[in-house]
Amino acid sequence: MLYNFSDLFFLNNDIRGIIHIGAHELEELPEYLNRNIDKIIWVESNPYKYEYIEKKIKNYEQMFLAKFAAGYEEDEKTLNIANNGESSSILELGTHEESYPHIFYTSKIKVNTKPVDGWLDEKNVKRSNFNFLNIDIQGYELEALKGMTKQLKIVDYIYLEVNFCEVYKGCPNISEIDNFLLNFNFHRVGTIKTKYGWGDAIYAKEKISIHRIYYSMFLKILIIKRFIFYKFKRIFSILKRIIFF
Repeated sequence: MLYNFSDLFFLNNDIRGIIHIGAHELEELPEYLNRNIDKIIWVESNPYKYEYIEKKIKNYEQMFLAKFAAGYEEDEKTLNIANNGESSSILELGTHEESYPHIFYTSKIKVNTKPVDGWLDEKNVKRSNFNFLNIDIQGYELEALKGMTKQLKIVDYIYLEVNFCEVYKGCPNISEIDNFLLNFNFHRVGTIKTKYGWGDAIYAKEKISIHRIYYSMFLKILIIKRFIFYKFKRIFSILKRIIFF
């Protein structure tokens, strides 16, 4: 996450539970727990990660692992496994190859795709318990959203990775995500863009102006903080060379 979860703004701080699609190695777990959220459904397509995830959540009664690739319909797809793990995707690499030449696919594996709505119905999950959605599945985000239209009526906030160019072949542009989510009254209120053609975005349904002001100010503060940090780091490096010369 380019935004820290602890920095996200929620009206009344009312996050009841999280559906996290693209669990990988649960990197966000500490931040979720720091915000006192332990009701989480982790969705992961890569079977090589299942044992690791299950060990990590075994002491949390309200956390569950859903073992499938979130998509629009039930099907079988090929998951491309990347050498760094987190860049693995159902889609082929696009501009990603040029931006990150040290990252490449090393193997392929067949995985089952399934709509999240179908899985929630199958498991008799109380949908109202989960009002925050986090999706990071390397260009396949729109397909996952299309498979959970029931849950989108309940979710209050969505955080997901977005693309401004074809980082993965055939991946949707951010405008396609915006247009789809407008059907469910979601508006993009915050965006962080990297120089590599991708970024993160947060969507909300209510108090859109307040959210946009918050994230606009937050980004300006973040830029200033990073500028100060790198300047301080550079000064420290120079002083270190002088002192130990």
